[in-house]
Amino acid sequence: MTRRPAKVQRQRKAAAKKQVTRRVAKTSNPHTAARAAVAATVVASPAELPPDVEQGPVLAEAPPEKPAAGKKSRPSARCALVASAFRQATTGAVRKQLKLPGRVAITLLVPGAEWIEPIRTMFISRFGARWETIATDAWNDTPADKAARNIEVAMHLARGRAVIGFAVHLDALPSTLVRAGDLTIRIKAPDGAVIARAIRLFTGGRPPAGIDDKIAISLEFHDLLAAFRKRSSPAEIVERLHKARTVLRGIGPTARLPSLETAVEYGAAREWGLSLARDIANYRAGKLDWQDIDRGACLFSEPGLGKSLYARILAEACGVPLLAYSIADLFASSAGYLDSVIKASRAIFGRAASLAAPCCILALDEIDALPNRATMSPRGADWWTPVVTDFLLSLDAAVAGQRAGIVVLGLTNNIRGVDAAILRPGRLERSIELVRPGHAGIVNVLRYHLDGSLLDADLTDVGHLLAGSTPADIMMVVRSARRIARYAGREFELDDLIRSIAPAEEIAPAALLRISYHEAAHAIGSLAVPAGILLRCVIGGTAGDLGRTFIKGEADDLVTRDAVERRAVVTLCGRAAEALLIGDVGLGSGGDSDSDLAVVTQFLASLHASTGLGSTLVYLVSHEEALEAVRTDLKMRARVERHMRRLQKRADEIVRKHRDAIVAVAEQLRIRRHLTGDEIRRIFELTTAAMPQPRTTKH
Repeated sequence: MTRRPAKVQRQRKAAAKKQVTRRVAKTSNPHTAARAAVAATVVASPAELPPDVEQGPVLAEAPPEKPAAGKKSRPSARCALVASAFRQATTGAVRKQLKLPGRVAITLLVPGAEWIEPIRTMFISRFGARWETIATDAWNDTPADKAARNIEVAMHLARGRAVIGFAVHLDALPSTLVRAGDLTIRIKAPDGAVIARAIRLFTGGRPPAGIDDKIAISLEFHDLLAAFRKRSSPAEIVERLHKARTVLRGIGPTARLPSLETAVEYGAAREWGLSLARDIANYRAGKLDWQDIDRGACLFSEPGLGKSLYARILAEACGVPLLAYSIADLFASSAGYLDSVIKASRAIFGRAASLAAPCCILALDEIDALPNRATMSPRGADWWTPVVTDFLLSLDAAVAGQRAGIVVLGLTNNIRGVDAAILRPGRLERSIELVRPGHAGIVNVLRYHLDGSLLDADLTDVGHLLAGSTPADIMMVVRSARRIARYAGREFELDDLIRSIAPAEEIAPAALLRISYHEAAHAIGSLAVPAGILLRCVIGGTAGDLGRTFIKGEADDLVTRDAVERRAVVTLCGRAAEALLIGDVGLGSGGDSDSDLAVVTQFLASLHASTGLGSTLVYLVSHEEALEAVRTDLKMRARVERHMRRLQKRADEIVRKHRDAIVAVAEQLRIRRHLTGDEIRRIFELTTAAMPQPRTTKH
């Protein structure tokens, strides 16, 4: 027997490699053929390759270890995952049909782009090389690419060949194949049953009971492979999957997410999110069409109200993967040139499309960073207009087209800076504002950050102390309180929270006395007028103000002129107390747009200029423009000035009448730094009862 010359052997090997390249090229568009050819040799194990495909000496997966005598060889992790997912998606009758000869056109949909090549390789290995395969993960193919693939499919079918297309979505496949398809196989994202079967195939052991169906949500194929390590026990694999998903959610390995069901601090956003979760559950169950689901919304607020956290909470409530990007990622992930930025934008939506099986949420932070074309400078228009236009086309394809499964959530601190075309119906059509939480929301956020501490403590008063705080402020308060207890070397206590909210700041004695009189006068004034519901007085705190008095408005009726005037009188009582009890007035009553004088000026200017409750019925300006009207209209300024002086006299009278109550409250504030509304009311009632009663004259 003669040996073939080395030159002949080399020529045969080269021819075999060319055959592999040609075969893979058939399955991809021209832009991805070379990459797919390499992938086919990188990821395929010997058992999965077709008989006529030569295995590369370095790139191929290492062959499975030889089993010990009497033991069955176990499949690789890749084989186990693919086989388990494929088995769940098909019936025995379908698998039998795939082995029979015939002219068949099939579309096979996978959970994500990384599943395409492993599924294709398994299919060829199991059902023979008679199939012509079309595999694509294209998101924005050119018309020429689509036309070429349609011609290819038509020619294969006309010649009597069996054709199968692999993709994430039907619209990524040639339309000719979709229309001619005899069968569609849909492989869904792995649930608990698929993972359990894959574990049993890979390890030969029994998987843990009750594996969560959400265990693989958001995880890509390579994330799953990383959990299936050789010589791992079933429990170790499950633990790695849980850890991978926790890290992917961006909350750390030991952190947790609040429940959307109880997150009352999110207000209208919570209600919308719960409705979306119900709709997605009905869509998965086949009870609702995707076109009937809200597919776009924009969440806006001031900083610190938890917009980014809400996106994660929403994805968890809906049980779908979350993709979180910011507009800055368009530049961080590209060279910054026009074409590269557009490609990065398309890649973001393409990534969402690959995970939208069946659904995913795409959160785009700082969406106002895309310039508003209505206010864009001419210098920037030439560069930015193509970027914004292409972004809108991708957004349309994601939420307004025939593609199902993508919910886009925009996040911004500046809703006015967002291009109107992004917010129009059919795109991010629902704008939802987050506001600072009320008392119930504050207590709920507190409980979340306390994380099991102070379970039996009544947080009602602490919640009032934090009135007006953002969730970020509350997080900082809890962290500061834990630090106080830690430095004291003892367990965490409720008083630590109070000291963190209203610390004993170093305030000069004279300034402390003035602040105490000022806030005490607001509080007593609200009881004497009366106006609103007094909640609390605080000296110092987290909001940056040296003193705050919290008064809740009454919602029994619409605001009247009398209600506006009573509120103005209470606001002016602080200034009156400084003048009458100290002898002069400090700068704290004015000086900025949030000061007492600014607030009263705006109230009264609106009263006269826009509400019809003043001296004219004519609507002149809005509430926001009232201060500007006072600055520019001399008659309006004079009218508001007279009104303010009249109300200041009423405030002076209240301070004189209830001087003792104001002094008593101020003394307690100076010492304790905070008083509840009930404590102030008791002081007011005691001093009022001790006041001399006016004499009555008998006739």
